[in-house]
Amino acid sequence: MSGDEKLFDDFDKDNGGYDQERNEAQEREREELIRRIVEEKGEDAYDEMISLLEKEDDDPEVREIVTEVLYRLGDRIASKLEKTIKEKIKSGIKNDVPLLYLIDLAGDLGLRRLVTDITKALELYDLEEAQLVIYEALAKLGAGEQFYPLLRYMLLEGEERFMFGAQVAMVLSYLDIPEIVSDLVQAIDSGDFKGEELETIKQALSNMISLHPSYKEILITLVGEDNFEKYVR
Repeated sequence: MSGDEKLFDDFDKDNGGYDQERNEAQEREREELIRRIVEEKGEDAYDEMISLLEKEDDDPEVREIVTEVLYRLGDRIASKLEKTIKEKIKSGIKNDVPLLYLIDLAGDLGLRRLVTDITKALELYDLEEAQLVIYEALAKLGAGEQFYPLLRYMLLEGEERFMFGAQVAMVLSYLDIPEIVSDLVQAIDSGDFKGEELETIKQALSNMISLHPSYKEILITLVGEDNFEKYVR
């Protein structure tokens, strides 16, 4: 067992498994585990983190910790991450779950050199939910505009909106397209979304305004200044 796997093993034992609801003490231990790996191992932890991701792809807690470690390592592991993603996409393995998380991470890290490769990865996934992760990564990398018509359809017209509407809204929020403000307002007013999904769409609209402050005036023009707060979080 590698050193990092031992750390994960100890974390699991101390907390009675990853299926239990995390409390504040568990959160502190999780943060301590991440900090220790980043500070003690640094970029040398990369290979072991990838191995854990491959081994534990069905465990969301392990996946979150691994991806957070890699995210915090950032530029120190960027070239290795790019190589791993390129190799995985080139291998042509269908519906590779660990690859999906690495693509998501690449979007968060702004690895623009991977745009062509990540676009090719769309062919490897059958489920729309997985494809949306790729669309979001491309949007974060400034390469998602070509998918706007499809995403708009999925949000406002297709049957997909009842399953993935909130996720689609978050993808759209990373695109620099003013018309999306109107699309999100239409989604909010449609009555198709309730509860958490509705709040997520409002969060998407807030994200757009945060990324592009001039879009606030577009929203005010559409809904009126008095109603502005009803459409954002």
